[in-house]
Amino acid sequence: KSFIHAFFAERRSSKISEIKSTKPRNLNTLGVIGGGTMGSGITIAALNAGIPVIMVERNQQSLEKGIKNVEKIYFRDIEKGRLSSAQVDEIFSRFTKTTDFEAMSSVDMVIEAVFEEMIVKKQVFKILDKVLKKGGILASNTSYLNINELASMTSRPQDVIGLHFFSPANIMRLLEIVVPDEVANDVVA
Repeated sequence: KSFIHAFFAERRSSKISEIKSTKPRNLNTLGVIGGGTMGSGITIAALNAGIPVIMVERNQQSLEKGIKNVEKIYFRDIEKGRLSSAQVDEIFSRFTKTTDFEAMSSVDMVIEAVFEEMIVKKQVFKILDKVLKKGGILASNTSYLNINELASMTSRPQDVIGLHFFSPANIMRLLEIVVPDEVANDVVA
């Protein structure tokens, strides 16, 4: 019964009403805030999908940990023969790492995957609101914090959405899309 439910639920989930009524915003570049378990998994998922990623961490030490988290997965894929060194080099050519939030200014979407504490996430959203380009999407990977509250920290609540990835984000196919009150349909799409 569970497999039958999952089969039909997966097909229903692709029939999102907002997709029928509007054209989705472009998603050609992604910013990820945080290089921990979730941030690195989201980075890997996006890189595997061919999307260039800029990872931002709060300091160099944390950034180096995030880079190692990403590299570990790809180096294991080389060892197991899933990817060649040349393929990984090509993937890494789309991976930018920095401690400078200003690097987020040109991306189409930013997903924050920082510590699961509202105060920390609010600080990140205030910064992103200032640096992200007009029309850029601000997403949170929170599993339980109020997305409306995060959106209220910005001057653009219509651009804020919840994208709760399941761990490990680069393997799990499930993505919970949390639709806050003021989000625009093209962001949901």
